[in-house]
Amino acid sequence: MISIPQPCAQPWATMSPTAAGRHCAACATEVVDFTRLSEAEILAFLAQRSGQRVCANAYVTQLAPPPPASRWRRWAVAALALLGWQSVSSCATQPPQQPPTTATASSATPTADPQQSVVIRGRVLDGVNGPGVAGAFLFINDTQYGTVTDENGHFELVLASGWAPVRAGQLTLWVQGSPFTFKPKTVPVTTPAAGPPIELLIQMESIEGRGQVMGRVVPPKRPETPPKG
Repeated sequence: MISIPQPCAQPWATMSPTAAGRHCAACATEVVDFTRLSEAEILAFLAQRSGQRVCANAYVTQLAPPPPASRWRRWAVAALALLGWQSVSSCATQPPQQPPTTATASSATPTADPQQSVVIRGRVLDGVNGPGVAGAFLFINDTQYGTVTDENGHFELVLASGWAPVRAGQLTLWVQGSPFTFKPKTVPVTTPAAGPPIELLIQMESIEGRGQVMGRVVPPKRPETPPKG
């Protein structure tokens, strides 16, 4: 499958229509609309343009699979930066002395003593009445600490009450879904010293041209004939 390693942030809606797609005034080139083509048609088009630069607008599902899960966050942060959205730093500036314990929403009980911890839990939704967002990342402040939503969008964080962001009385959750589907979201959370779990319902907003990505196309690498000797 094709790939677009460096997504373009130019707005598709403001471009002038052409026979094959739209004209991008910023780089004076035609952006081909691959969303109207099948995979076979895309490959045939690229074969005709072999050796030429091709910019396209495509559905994410038409592109090569995303990076492995172990590199997903680095890929997501880079994509968010390329598209001009706000993202979090990739690591904490100074790791806390008492890192929080994280748990998924499917855990039966918090792993920390509830008398010595603050529990934040809830659900990330696709819009106001949409389904839960699976695999969304939630980061605490500008640290690398956080959790990931389950297949139904549920999450749970169990934080040590003595941890600095909790002691401050308020922290921020940075919520990131797929960078080609959702806008990143910041959620301020008041953290009392004690009390019942904090329940959150986080509603994500779709990006313009949801599920699509635009930029210079890198065609698939064709297999070579193995050596005969």
